[in-house]
Amino acid sequence: MMPNITRGSRMAGLVMYLAGPGRANEHENPHIVAGDELVTFQVEPGKELSTDDALDIANVMNRPAQLYGTEVTVPQTEQDPETGDRVTVGRKPAGVWHCSLSLSSDEGQLPDEMWRKISTEFVEKMGFVDPEGEKSSRWVAIRHGLSSKGNDHVHIAVQMVREDGTKANVHNDFMRAQQACNELEKKYGLSVLESREQGKNLAADKPAERARAQRQGRPQSDRNELRRRLRSALATASTEGEYVQHLLDAGVRVRPYFERGSSDRIAGYRVALPPTGNGEQRPFWYAPSKLDRQLAWPRIQERFGGRGRSEAHALLKSLHEGSRPQPSKGTKLPRISAQQAEQLISGKATPDSLAEIYARVSMSVETRRPGVYARLSHEFAQISQRGGNAMYAVRLAQRAGSKNSSTGWVALIQQANRLARVMAAQKTVTQRPQWSRRVTDTVLTAEKAIAAQNATPETSTPTVSQRPPQPRRQVSGRGSSTHRPDRGNDYGR
Repeated sequence: MMPNITRGSRMAGLVMYLAGPGRANEHENPHIVAGDELVTFQVEPGKELSTDDALDIANVMNRPAQLYGTEVTVPQTEQDPETGDRVTVGRKPAGVWHCSLSLSSDEGQLPDEMWRKISTEFVEKMGFVDPEGEKSSRWVAIRHGLSSKGNDHVHIAVQMVREDGTKANVHNDFMRAQQACNELEKKYGLSVLESREQGKNLAADKPAERARAQRQGRPQSDRNELRRRLRSALATASTEGEYVQHLLDAGVRVRPYFERGSSDRIAGYRVALPPTGNGEQRPFWYAPSKLDRQLAWPRIQERFGGRGRSEAHALLKSLHEGSRPQPSKGTKLPRISAQQAEQLISGKATPDSLAEIYARVSMSVETRRPGVYARLSHEFAQISQRGGNAMYAVRLAQRAGSKNSSTGWVALIQQANRLARVMAAQKTVTQRPQWSRRVTDTVLTAEKAIAAQNATPETSTPTVSQRPPQPRRQVSGRGSSTHRPDRGNDYGR
């Protein structure tokens, strides 16, 4: 069960949305399943909500804030265009706490009574309910059918001003919500979220990031696209300097930051995609460690063992000083490195290196619309965050490894899929059966795509100099098919 927390200032706006048709008319039979007794006295649970009901709910929820005049605010931040850091520029109202609790689509639907119990216990575990009543927050849980992706879920809205006029405590609420969900999953026999049980996980998109991508007409968020491009650059680089250069080749803007008190010693780096120009005037900078722990600068330095460090530092300093321009789009896709190809061919690939190889393949065959290979890269990057039993995974892969020392793109992808299946089949490697099922299904989809192309494997050296297999298309008037060229500038923004 996945909690998704947001903060806002308009209780009426939130409840009206939950009781309304939704963005794609996906809301069906919106109704209360649980809530504060003052709310459920005003509007009966189970009744299909009307606009008037939604306004009544909001009015009841808002009364403590109106009575005491208590204001709840949170820092308002903006990204510094020079440093990429988030800086506080003021404060904004945030008297409404909202959390959706969502099941995976394969878990089906729960009855209202079960959602009533889960919602009630969730707000209790979050500390919004005081047994004495004096310091309780008013809350309501509204259900309105499946999401557009088929997930059963419930929305919980909480008034941040409590019955006595004090503010509810939401310190560390993201972590506490995860812990509460973990306890409820086990109590009610729901699927336990493996990433939560196993530890570290890739950071999910924030609502603002998804909204920005939708606004700009992009298939995925900057966060996911940057992760794909950075992983692809790792698949093609043999030194630190090559890694930075390949990022620039892929249309990634790079900016170093320095140790405190120094203008010479590089402590890390930030990355961004070029602005689209569609109403977007400045890039949004990310710390790679927040995208993927394996992309942090210390991990990059460890990976290459100091090779090409002086070249990397010189290139980063030139970007910082402005003597080297930042890219406005991608220009080329370097080959997969000989080391990465040899790792894969000999069966010594790890989850981390598979994430990089699949990202590189995705950059070629899923240029503008990330698909199955991008998903596989994401899944193996997910596993690599904690590492699991990585050495055991390597031994398993070696047993399935091919000793063929020459391969083309099709054979390379097939070998990656082969090793991916081995790792996914051995659930004891990570104790993540849900992850294993996802990977197995995705690999099957990738193999079907290759078979559908009816591509003939070519041979080459392990550097993989040929273009990867491309989707075929009909040539007008001839009834035959041809490969689409692998054009590096296709993935520029």
